[in-house]
Amino acid sequence: MTLSEYLAQPGQTATALAEKCGVAVSTITRVAKRDQGASGELMALIHKHTDGAVTPNDMLGIAA
Repeated sequence: MTLSEYLAQPGQTATALAEKCGVAVSTITRVAKRDQGASGELMALIHKHTDGAVTPNDMLGIAA
């Protein structure tokens, strides 16, 4: 699942995810729009705080 798809789900917000990951909301939205790449550390945090729904491979566009 892409980060955009995750954030489009009911109850999921970029604001909440940004707070959990300790980054700015704009960082999450830029990563979701693929305007900005995510560092390895941020990918790991997103994976953790989405309960594994969004994987690093999803953020890199690599099919499983």
